[in-house]
Amino acid sequence: MALTSRSLDSVLRLTFESRDEVTRLTHRQAGGLCHIGKPYWDGRTLLTQLINPTAGLFAGDRLDAGITLEDHASVLLSSPSACRLHTMEEGTTEVTQTFKLGADSWLEVLPDLLIPQASSHGSINTRIELHPTASVAFLDILAPGRIAHGESLAFSHFATALDITCEGLPLVRERARLTPSTDAWRLQSHNGEPAFVATLWLHLPKAENFDELLTSSESLFSESPIHAGATALGSHTGAIRLLTPCSLTLRKACLQLREHLSTTIPQFQTRTGKL
Repeated sequence: MALTSRSLDSVLRLTFESRDEVTRLTHRQAGGLCHIGKPYWDGRTLLTQLINPTAGLFAGDRLDAGITLEDHASVLLSSPSACRLHTMEEGTTEVTQTFKLGADSWLEVLPDLLIPQASSHGSINTRIELHPTASVAFLDILAPGRIAHGESLAFSHFATALDITCEGLPLVRERARLTPSTDAWRLQSHNGEPAFVATLWLHLPKAENFDELLTSSESLFSESPIHAGATALGSHTGAIRLLTPCSLTLRKACLQLREHLSTTIPQFQTRTGKL
């Protein structure tokens, strides 16, 4: 971790290994922008909390995260609260995160809201490298700003990049560059109201009837105020996207979606401690 006059340059390195059918955190390097809560093994998955002590990122902050799951490891990474991109007079903030998953491993990433405040600049670059038998459920959840403070779509710029690969071959590649003056529609409901957006990226090679699982997940919200869509991106790879003007409704919907998926995927039965 390097401390400059106004910003932090932090490195996070975690390695999880399965020993005697129990997943353990066997290597950790953390501090600065990301601390680690005490892991908890529930008999199926190791629940580990990632905690940002500054409740957000300031101009010049950089976090480089590298997380490795060895063969048969089973991990749920969550965060206990929202993360903010704080107001910046100049500069930007950047997060780079790389996940490497070994054979028969399971990773679920379940963060809370990312909230870009007024005049903030930031980017998040994510790469997930999979063994053919590894499974991942990766959630990203974005707010249009601090609605209660009248900062809807008042950030300057936010960019996100996601790559999911299997043995070097691309499964998912998404790029989004959000500038409110031109891209506000990405964070708005059909009537122009500011909206919160969650996307759950899935690669579940062991799931039976994967396409039906996506379809049933979408129809789960057919009678709710949530706009939901599910897309198959290949064999056992897909995305489920939820959009709603209410952050609490979105949080509850994400947990409702997990509960629905848990009927087919036992790892989703792990309790998250949220809501």
